[in-house]
Amino acid sequence: MKYLPLLIIPLVLYVVGLMSGPMVGSWFVNEAKEDTTMKRDVKIGDAVFHINLAEMRDSDLPKTVKTVGSVEIPTVVGDGIKSLANGREVKLLNRNEKKLIIETMDGSAKGEVEIKQTDIFATIGRRKMDELRAATAGGNQPAPPVTPAVTPAPKPKDPVVAQNPTPSPAPTPQPTMPATNPEPAPTPEPAPTPATSSKLTPEQIVEVMKKSIADGAVKEFKSEQVTAWKAGEDEEVDGEQFQTGLVAYKAQTIFGEQVVQAKALIEGGKVARWVYAKTGMEIR
Repeated sequence: MKYLPLLIIPLVLYVVGLMSGPMVGSWFVNEAKEDTTMKRDVKIGDAVFHINLAEMRDSDLPKTVKTVGSVEIPTVVGDGIKSLANGREVKLLNRNEKKLIIETMDGSAKGEVEIKQTDIFATIGRRKMDELRAATAGGNQPAPPVTPAVTPAPKPKDPVVAQNPTPSPAPTPQPTMPATNPEPAPTPEPAPTPATSSKLTPEQIVEVMKKSIADGAVKEFKSEQVTAWKAGEDEEVDGEQFQTGLVAYKAQTIFGEQVVQAKALIEGGKVARWVYAKTGMEIR
């Protein structure tokens, strides 16, 4: 029995450690937060582009960017500092982890700046918008409806007047009846106007496309492969009217990584089917 306290004390310390461990650990361990410095969703017009600088090659970066706010970089000659005003166009030479190396257009100053001190995301977004427009410029467009030719009816000939017509007998006068006020005819009820289904806004079209891909409507690509979302024009396909949306996604082909355009045919507030934007073939 004299050894019983020696056994109880470690047991009590163990239980106390289990109970207080998570609380004490939280004092020293901070939860890791996702670094959003290198990625951003950029909206250009009615399209949204997901840009991740960490996944871009140096050759994919723009050649020039503009400063955001007041930026200071060292001069090339001497130990001076050159101040650049907001919106100043500069050369983008390279990047160093989470910083960019820029140089003035005249080459008089060069140095590292924070990513947020430039408009690199907006510049890449505008370039992607130009690429998206160029890729979809030659896409399938619905053929205009063919109006059947109408053959004009033959013009009626003038009636032939008979020579020396026999005069018809004068009508016998009828007694005149006093005029009465007729009952007014009932006014027909206007036909009810059929209710028109409300159209989705460009923002709603993007959300519908995102939900369709997240639900596994296609196996060709995933949401993380999509680089741009855009609402399209209304189209008639196989005699049915659809709202459309366009996405650009990265795909591995025999020619390497390519950007492919897909089109969503939307009916009743959801994606009816996905097709390739250029060929119109259905995507499984």
